[in-house]
Amino acid sequence: MKIVDAVWEKRNLGVAASEITIEKCDGLDLVNEKLSRIVSEYSVVRLPSEMSSILKVIQSNGYEFIEDMIHVEHDLREVEMSRIQKRLYEKTSYRKMSDQDFAQLQSEIRNGMFDNDRISNDSFFAKGVSSKRYINWTNDLREKGAEFFLITYCDDGAGFVVLDKQDEKTYYSVLGGGYEKYRGTGLGIVQKEPEITRMLGGKRLITSVSSNNVGQLKALIMNGYRPYAIDHILVKHRSE
Repeated sequence: MKIVDAVWEKRNLGVAASEITIEKCDGLDLVNEKLSRIVSEYSVVRLPSEMSSILKVIQSNGYEFIEDMIHVEHDLREVEMSRIQKRLYEKTSYRKMSDQDFAQLQSEIRNGMFDNDRISNDSFFAKGVSSKRYINWTNDLREKGAEFFLITYCDDGAGFVVLDKQDEKTYYSVLGGGYEKYRGTGLGIVQKEPEITRMLGGKRLITSVSSNNVGQLKALIMNGYRPYAIDHILVKHRSE
């Protein structure tokens, strides 16, 4: 069982936070004992879906389910596309983000680009808090050297993806999405991620998607991603 003092969330959310990861070797008594000692204002538990028998213990400590996090992988093999998908794909390209591109990304975030994550869906947090969190997150990722790519359609900024190298073969798609102008157009931002990963020398691409974002999950599966693990996510707000 891993318990992390998520000090960065104080800046992002305005509360002291803890992140708890339940491991497969953890028993009911250990989980109950450790959770009962958590005093953070906000805490998040991640539980592997195959350990659902522990859910009752977690919930008895005041935690509420908010989403499943579905982990998917891509082996970078090309996926067959429809005629329409291929036409859109051929007009779509990518480039490393410039400072101007990064400013555009943060503007899109401020305008509500991410509105179905666990922070947005938590009535405890005020509107706009999630956007602030993503702004801070992208600043941190850029400072740490993650690879930011702008996805373009006919040379117009249409979306983005952030990739982080995990090992010699694997890249993690940390964050990505389409810009407001192109939402609902069928433009496949996720189709470019395997191509970018191959360009970087990777052999495997992994990412995660919330069960609250069914459209994104469908897009990932249609474009060659396969689920390999699921975590239940539960949260608790401690009131004095």
